[in-house]
Amino acid sequence: MGGEIADAIIDLEEGLGRVRGNRKLYGKMLGMFLKGQEFDALEAALKAGDNSQAGDLAHTIKGITGNLSLTALFKASTQLMNEFRAGQAAEESLANYREILVKTKAEVEALIAQLASEG
Repeated sequence: MGGEIADAIIDLEEGLGRVRGNRKLYGKMLGMFLKGQEFDALEAALKAGDNSQAGDLAHTIKGITGNLSLTALFKASTQLMNEFRAGQAAEESLANYREILVKTKAEVEALIAQLASEG
């Protein structure tokens, strides 16, 4: 990946390090991330006013994104998790999370395509 924004969203070097440089495996894991249901479940919990469930889902997203080195979304989901555990997430944090989620998914799709073209 190139560019400042991509580097802030995905730490490719770290992510590949987690899978011992196996680019195919990392691409497969990123594909699983895109298919994850946690994002929709978090939105459903928010709509239902279930802050406990939303906090649990933010924790799950934090773990997934940390393992994949999706650094910006990891930070945003950590912020949400902490705020939910303290009672309620701020609208600003939710807006930030949603914006970063969209950017992360776009970067992940581009990276998957790049990794597939290499193999």
